[in-house]
Amino acid sequence: VSDDIWRRTDVTLLDPADGYQVGGNGLLQSVKLQDGHWASIADPLGNEHLLVRVNGSWLQPPEAGKVIAQDLAEAAKTSPDFIREILKDEGITPAESKLASLNGAFHHDDVVLTVPPGIAVERPVRLVRLLSAASKQALFPLTIVRVGAGSTLTLLDEYVSSAQENSPHLVNSRIEIVLEPDAKLHYVRLQRWDKQAREFLLERVTVNRGATLTLANLNLGGSLSKAHVITRLTGEHASSKLYGFVFGHDDQHIDQHTLQDHQAAHTFSDLQFRAALQDKSRMIYTGLIRIAPKAMQTDAYQSNHNLLLSKQAQAETIPMLEILADDVQCKHGASVGPIDEEQVFYLTSRAIPRSAAERLVVMGFIEPIVEQVPFEPLQVRLREEIEGALHADVPEAAPVGV
Repeated sequence: VSDDIWRRTDVTLLDPADGYQVGGNGLLQSVKLQDGHWASIADPLGNEHLLVRVNGSWLQPPEAGKVIAQDLAEAAKTSPDFIREILKDEGITPAESKLASLNGAFHHDDVVLTVPPGIAVERPVRLVRLLSAASKQALFPLTIVRVGAGSTLTLLDEYVSSAQENSPHLVNSRIEIVLEPDAKLHYVRLQRWDKQAREFLLERVTVNRGATLTLANLNLGGSLSKAHVITRLTGEHASSKLYGFVFGHDDQHIDQHTLQDHQAAHTFSDLQFRAALQDKSRMIYTGLIRIAPKAMQTDAYQSNHNLLLSKQAQAETIPMLEILADDVQCKHGASVGPIDEEQVFYLTSRAIPRSAAERLVVMGFIEPIVEQVPFEPLQVRLREEIEGALHADVPEAAPVGV
């Protein structure tokens, strides 16, 4: 399993020792919030509770409310045992541990969000991180989310970076989320890294007894992305619905690994991961469903579908099962191929030009994931961004099936 997870990406490209500057805010460029691009991202989209960080500092101090927003140092004083426990490397591979340890050693943009027990947060919380990197800068954002027992939260977690032209920067990200018993979280991670960015992401969610997770990861930027998304269902009747989307362009290399780790009985997980790839982009997906010996009567599903929008785009999908219990239901499915000509024919037969028909098919392919963003103004923005980045004509590709 470990070979399949790592062998298709050159991890030396993620090594901060390879000429990168490791440090804090002093190495970051200034962010000009009056610029149209930055301003549009940092402005409210609707009635969300907006939190904005610029190069590791709050744009405005967070208002006191149902969600407690702290820096790591502050949270470590108020909840030292929780912080110590959540940052342990238990249950991850040695390679993941090494990269996570780098984040632990050098993190400079750390946020801890806490919802106390028994709290229903009505408005979505939108956390925006703006990072403007100098040449060959290494960035280490860290996010910790704790949803108390019986509480509910919708969190939109956005990351944006910019850097000098033709000079890569490195992003080593870590996200740790804990849902306490009977908590509910709808979490969306959206990254728009600069085209020169190289990213490693470790994202772990612990779902306790009776808790419910809906998670969506959307990847729009970067030149290289290596992500490990781990959900641990540790209590009975814990459930998770997981969604992912990658929009590949240019010569991007995107390597995504997911682990649905069922550690308790009567747990449920459903994963749907999609990629639309144009130009010479390449997508590798490895997904593992693991069922522990005591996780009886578990129900788990995994699907990965890849749409090739050019003859040069590539996609590999590797579903895996590790089932150590009886009386379980586990299924997986995968596909790789070009735009369905029957769908295009149906639209063109109704007087829709071919180029417009192809765009409609692509946007329809993406829509089930966009719909998982529980905030209509952000859905609208995403549709505009993705459709605006699609090429005018989608060349026909030779069909490939898995």
